[in-house]
Amino acid sequence: VFLLASSFAYLAKSMSGAYLKSMLTQIERRFNIPASLVGIINGSFEIGNLLTITLVSYFGAKLHRPRLIALGCTVMSFGCLLISLPHFLMERYQYETILLPLENSLSSNSMCLINQSQSSTHMEKQPAGCEQKFGSLMWLFVLIGNIIRGIGETPIVPLGISYVEDFSKAENSPLYIGKSLTAVIGPFLGFMLGSYCAQLYVDQGFIDIEKVTITLTDARWVGAWWLGILICGSVSFLAGIPFCFLPKSLSKEGQTSDTELSSENQSKQKMDEITKDFIPFLRSLFYNPVYMLFVCITVIQFSAFNGMISFMPKYVEQQYGKSASEAIFLIAVYNLPVICIGYFLGSLLMKKFKVNTVQAANIAFWISLIEYLIYFAAYFTVCENSPVAGLTVSYEGYVL
Repeated sequence: VFLLASSFAYLAKSMSGAYLKSMLTQIERRFNIPASLVGIINGSFEIGNLLTITLVSYFGAKLHRPRLIALGCTVMSFGCLLISLPHFLMERYQYETILLPLENSLSSNSMCLINQSQSSTHMEKQPAGCEQKFGSLMWLFVLIGNIIRGIGETPIVPLGISYVEDFSKAENSPLYIGKSLTAVIGPFLGFMLGSYCAQLYVDQGFIDIEKVTITLTDARWVGAWWLGILICGSVSFLAGIPFCFLPKSLSKEGQTSDTELSSENQSKQKMDEITKDFIPFLRSLFYNPVYMLFVCITVIQFSAFNGMISFMPKYVEQQYGKSASEAIFLIAVYNLPVICIGYFLGSLLMKKFKVNTVQAANIAFWISLIEYLIYFAAYFTVCENSPVAGLTVSYEGYVL
């Protein structure tokens, strides 16, 4: 039961994370903010996570772990609600009917692409008083909501894994953990949901859609970014419910249940007895080679994968002229299923060859390093320039 519940919780957290990353371009356009600020919003999840991960991992292991996970899912749900709140507080989205050139802007195409909507006129000189400004400070709700979402996600993985390892045999725990982590199909679902919501106009259900004159490939199009985040919040809330009914601890696999008394005795520990070993515990971690190797692995993986998965939709949109929906769909189909297969096969190989902790850490480090270096190959890929009317092609479509 716990494996099913934890799989659902992993799915919920990864689904909401992937969805929000897929909607970064839509958020950028809706709030009229620069790409640098969008990067801060994207990284705010890790800020919330880092604020609490150490305390939750240490003290949570000594408390009722399933209930803490349930609380985390509820906090994640609240964070998602806060992220979507600006949509209901702001006025309806008004796209420009006159395209103005914006200096140093990565968030809009100031030149007319050939496959762009032809209904707008282009002004050569920007009138006075029309400098680009932030559309609204409502993006702060998205920033704070994402921080809260990061705080809520904190107990799910460390407490879930420790709970599994406590009741399972040593040779079976990698397989159990691998099965629960196959819920990384959540990113696939998140991107598919993002692809669908990007096809819906941002004010879907609030205005007459027939009056919208722009298309999906128009740089001014904003999808219904708020709708998917509400769905993700609902899934996160539902994921926390089963944990409310799980016991504090389970009997060891293959043994009779003698853990009830021990758990009761542990619960009687005073807070000062729990906290007195906190600093020595941290010190021991920094001197643990396996742990430090794992930290290096995590840094390498996140620095390579996180940037790619966050801004690849925008790159595909601008470089290949795809709509946001198409870009998100392509990333989901080509990237994320492989991750699910990797988790499952890795756990099977660890069980079959009885790979110990040190060996697993070394294998993961070298594979992650190779993966990170392969990303640099992207610097050597060269794409043709996009057809820009008056620059690379004539207004009639002939190459200049």
